[in-house]
Amino acid sequence: MKKLFFAVLFTAAIATSAFASDIFASDASKVNYKVLNTFNANFKSASSVNWIIKNEFTKATFTISGIEVEAFFDNDGELFGVSRKTNFESLPLNAIEKIKSDYKKYTVTTAIEFEHKGEKNYYVYLNDGKHKKLLVVSLYGTVSKFEGFSKE
Repeated sequence: MKKLFFAVLFTAAIATSAFASDIFASDASKVNYKVLNTFNANFKSASSVNWIIKNEFTKATFTISGIEVEAFFDNDGELFGVSRKTNFESLPLNAIEKIKSDYKKYTVTTAIEFEHKGEKNYYVYLNDGKHKKLLVVSLYGTVSKFEGFSKE
């Protein structure tokens, strides 16, 4: 059940469309104090911080050392994930080869590194002009489809 909740939450977090119930804040004035305390403790050198507050979680988008990062917090202020864009070529080599072989007609549009409680995975978005897919790549190179995302 916890994995299902995380999958739904992650999909909602990375979705590009925004809903009217979202609160966008360029400053921390509307951010839960627990979230703000956790953020400040973990990301002391963050700059250009922007917040999106949803019913289920709060997302901070910011820059550290020139890298754009997203951090996700639950309503109790717990940090449950950190993501950043990465190069497809940074994935494990066996995963790169499998994706190139199994998805020849697709183009990689985005690769994201996502860390959740010490476990790191990569999410690779593919597009062939008609269909979109989201793949999950483990740190060891195992490739699987992220169920519930593919648009065919």
